[in-house]
Parts: sequence; structure tokens; C-alpha cells
Amino acid sequence: MSLLKNGFVDIHHLSTEDMLEILKFAGRLKDALERRDVPAYQLAAGRDALVAQLFYESSTRTRASFEIAALRLGCRVTGFGSTEGSSVSKGESLSHTIDMFDAYACDAIVLRHPLDGAALWASERTKVPVFNAGDGKRQHPTQTILDLFTILERHGRLDNLTVVFSGDLKYGRTTHTLALALSQFPGNTFHFCAPSVLAMPRAITQLVRGRGVTVLESENMAEGLERADIFYQTRIQRERMPDQNEFEKAKKSGAFTLAMMERTKPMFGLMHPLPIDKRLPGILPELDAHPKSLYKRQAGNGVPTRMAQLALAMGLAELPVSGRPVHQAVEPGDDFVSRLEITPKPPREGVSIRPIRDRGVVIDHLRPHSESLLAMLLRVKERKDVYRAGTVRSVSRPDHVKGILMIEDRVLTPAELRLVASVSPGARVNRIEDARVVEKLALSLPAVVSGLDHVMCPNTGCITRPEHQEHVPCRFEKLDEGTLRCGYCDHILEASELFGHLY
Repeated sequence: MSLLKNGFVDIHHLSTEDMLEILKFAGRLKDALERRDVPAYQLAAGRDALVAQLFYESSTRTRASFEIAALRLGCRVTGFGSTEGSSVSKGESLSHTIDMFDAYACDAIVLRHPLDGAALWASERTKVPVFNAGDGKRQHPTQTILDLFTILERHGRLDNLTVVFSGDLKYGRTTHTLALALSQFPGNTFHFCAPSVLAMPRAITQLVRGRGVTVLESENMAEGLERADIFYQTRIQRERMPDQNEFEKAKKSGAFTLAMMERTKPMFGLMHPLPIDKRLPGILPELDAHPKSLYKRQAGNGVPTRMAQLALAMGLAELPVSGRPVHQAVEPGDDFVSRLEITPKPPREGVSIRPIRDRGVVIDHLRPHSESLLAMLLRVKERKDVYRAGTVRSVSRPDHVKGILMIEDRVLTPAELRLVASVSPGARVNRIEDARVVEKLALSLPAVVSGLDHVMCPNTGCITRPEHQEHVPCRFEKLDEGTLRCGYCDHILEASELFGHLY
């Protein structure tokens, strides 16, 4: 399979080796561009190749560099640069917009969208290669490729670097994706420098630490500056902040100054994904022409790197997939159910297991106070089931509190077992026949939680949230026995949060 055949929506879809191959290819294209060797880079010459740019948010560099990249390759470009004047302003969903450009037989789609996970959903909706040009506060993987290219040009390596990430690390998708990419290379140290209200998300900090990255965190952007190889400054993104007070605190974070630059190493590089807000500059203007300021070169590298990515996706060039991606989609299975040995006990006279007199199910060892939620999700009242639910203290272990739900004349279906396991991993399910336990099951958190009613991602910016009316089904992947990751927005949550809005 050729690299980037399906486009590029998530940095986790590339291995370290794949990233390096793309960077090498981009280097060859940049060399051809500088020599004006047109046949070497106009790879779509003579072909009817069409690139659709769908920008739901304003953009200068990403949109222009993708367009220039497509034109340099010999492609034509269509699409829109804002939703004003498009059918989006009439209420059209992302799904239907993607369907239209699929129907128009475009060869690639470049999408920028304000919702987290939008690019992944678009790629699942169409067979046309989709490029993520920024989705909400989640990722910006094509920006990361040009960032890596710039760092590699400066230092000749992507490992054993000390990189300072500064500014808006909470909403800054460029910092999220670059940190995830660089964490795949050994020996790197990250210094996350931001006001507490704009700190790097916990999920990313934990992930990169788990890969062996040394992580330092502070609010002082000058701390440890002498050791830095790269300083990656970012803009305070007021437009993504729901709270004005958050902005008032964030804008005090300061700017990179000439005095700071004078403390840096000879090969130090100052980067910024741009734009720099002139009203609240993260880098002072006198540094624009400084030889250690890389952001003009960085922006320019968007053309050859995006040329490389488009060419690979549209079959204008081919590179074999050289390694396993960091993350592969998890497939749902039934390994969340295990059978337990039944200890024979004589039936109790009269009532057996209350309120079950003959046949039914006892769901035990539930998370305390989750039994009422489970009763609602299993629709026991709608079905007019005879049931009993409560949070109880164990007789044998008085310090142990658990939930229990007993339903008469009920056998749980496989889908209902998956529901119980999602609501309360660790639950036990006892099936009763003739007043005896005939089956005892232990449930763990499923590898994939999907297809369940009432489940909601806690991230209000996720494309799956019902208020966005995009009708994207929730999907969560298990990280460990109590933790999940949203398959669209990457939000990490405790299993107890899946139904938290219903309590």
C-alpha cells in the first residue's frame, strides 16, 4: 500500500519511518522548486487533477500553501474559503458537503473545520483522500510535517532535542500535533510553558511521558532558555476561549524578546505557526529578520511538504508504507465477557433471590449509585419489569459498597451485556433458572464502546455532540480498565463519564 493513499487526518496514522520518508520526498521537491526544474515537480502535468479546499474557518498560510502546492503540481483548485455564501450557511451538514465534492469526482479534499474530529469523520464518509487542515483544537498534521521539515533543516535530526512549546497550549492544535510527532523520536525533552489556564492537555502530557519524553512544565517562558534547541511560540487563541476571564489571564503570558534571543545557543531556532497577532504579539517585530527566527522559512516549507502529501495521496508519486502507525483502529469483540465458575448452593425456599422467584438476572458488583442509571438504560419501567435496585454494603466486607440490580423474568442480550460492561466495568451478571444460578459472567470494559444510546463525549467541541447536529455516532476505544479515548476528538475520559450527563 502506498503511503498517504487515503489522505492524512491524524498524526498517529504515521510511523516514525513514514514521516522521515515524506520529509525526504519533500526535500527533493523543494530542491526542484528552487532550481525551477518544472518537470521534476509538476507531477500532475497532463492529468485532469482537481483539489477541493473546504475551509470552514479563516486561513491564510494553510489555505494559500495548499493551493500553491496543488498549482505547482499542475492540479486545479476549487472549493470555498469561508462558509459565507456557501450552503453551509443554509444549514448543510459536513456529511452532505463532503458527499457533494465526492460526487464531483475531486481527487483530494483539504478540510479545515471548527469541530474536533471533523477530518476523521469526513475521511470515513468518502473514498476521496482527505487532508486535515486543522480540526478544532485537536490536530493540524500537515502543519506538523512542515514543522518537522524546518527542524530537520536547522538541526539535521529530530531526536535528542530540547523543544520549548509556549503560548496557547490548551487550544493550540499545532502544539498538540507537533508534540505527538516529536515524541516518537528518542531522547527529546519538552518544556511546556504556558499560563495555567492554557496548559497542555493532560492527555497529551501523559502520552508523551509514556513514550519516554522528559517533560518540564512552568509559566516562565524564559526558564531554561539556554538549553533550548527550538522555541515554538504560539498565538493566544481568543476565538476558542469560552470564558473572557481565561483570555484576560492568558494575555499576560508575555512575548519573546531580543534580550531572550541573546541568551540562546548558536543553532537555536525560533518558530511560530503564524499568524502573530499584532495586538498581542507573541514575538516582538524586531526579531522578524533575526537569523535565528525561522518562521518565514517555516511558512514557506508548507509548499513543498504539502506538494509531497498531495502527490502521494493522488497517486502522482508513491512511497511504500515503511512502518506500523502509532495507533491502529481497535476492532470491537466479545473479549469483555468471561465465564466464572458457579458454586452450587441449595435454593432458598419461597423467594430464592429476591425479587426473583424462579427466573431472571442479578447484576452485582456495580459501581455504587449506577444501578438506577442501568435500570433506565435497560428500560425496566418501560417493559414493566419486576425489579429491585440499590446501593448496598456487603455483609462479608462491610467496607465494600456496591450497586445491585435484580430483574425478574429477564435474560440479557449480547448488546445489553455490552451496555452493562460500559456503564460499570467489573460488574458480575448472574442468570437465574429454577431459582438457581446457571450462568455467572464477569464483565470488563469493552475494547470499543459504540452503538449505545445516551452515550456522549464530554468534550463539547467534539463532532459527535448532538448540539452540533452532525449526526456522527460516538465511538470510544479502551486505554485501560477504567479509561477510554474518544475515537474522533481524542478526548481521554474515565468510563464513569460516558453517561455522566444522565446523572
